[in-house]
Amino acid sequence: MTARCRLTGFGAPLLALTLVSLPSLPAAAAGPFDGAWSVQAVAETGSCTGPYRYPIAIRDGVLEDAGTHGVDASGRAGADGRISGTIRTGLARIAVSGRLRGKSGAGEWSLGGLSACSGRWTAQRTG
Repeated sequence: MTARCRLTGFGAPLLALTLVSLPSLPAAAAGPFDGAWSVQAVAETGSCTGPYRYPIAIRDGVLEDAGTHGVDASGRAGADGRISGTIRTGLARIAVSGRLRGKSGAGEWSLGGLSACSGRWTAQRTG
């Protein structure tokens, strides 16, 4: 199941990598990765800049932007820690994937199109 979300944009016009934010979803069982997380995203290829830091929250396995941002996205954190999602801002579509383990996590993101770029993200549990 996916849901619409709100996320933050990063300084680059087409880059908004703030994992995922979901306003309202049906209730589900609490997941092992529920809580507050701090994420850092770094661009490795293309014209995107960084690093970027931002807060996220995971509630019932759904990733949510913990800041005040205006980007649409969808995504989930599985019980095994796998993260997958899509972030949309304007015409940009950013694919996000990775894995959480214990109190940390890491993964990759990519933005296709004319301003293509990609990179990695890391996360630390903060609450």
